[in-house]
Amino acid sequence: MTLLPWAEHDHAPVIGTIICVETDIPKIGGKAFSFGDGNKPFRMFIIRDGDELKAYINGCTHFTGTPLNPNEVGNFLDAKDPTLIYCGVHGSRFLLSTGACVSGDCDGEGLQAIPISVIDGQIMIG
Repeated sequence: MTLLPWAEHDHAPVIGTIICVETDIPKIGGKAFSFGDGNKPFRMFIIRDGDELKAYINGCTHFTGTPLNPNEVGNFLDAKDPTLIYCGVHGSRFLLSTGACVSGDCDGEGLQAIPISVIDGQIMIG
């Protein structure tokens, strides 16, 4: 399956869009964000990997458009191994550092990273 680049998804935030302030992201786990109206918003999440922040599309690799945290439950981390991101839909697990699939119904597909930067405490796309 060929994935659409993150920036080409409907409602994807453009480079330079401020997402939140750095302190909004919990010390352990992540926070979800959604852009656009309707039933197909652009979903992403930002998560801490030690001192670094990572951003990924919030989408199950098995069912396109389904968020990893259905009903906004959970902090995206595997309760048994907090170095892994957990899909609450199918139980797939992904490396926190790269989004690479390590187990489950991810069909070899990893999470799609979104470039972010932190400037003066604000997290923005790019």
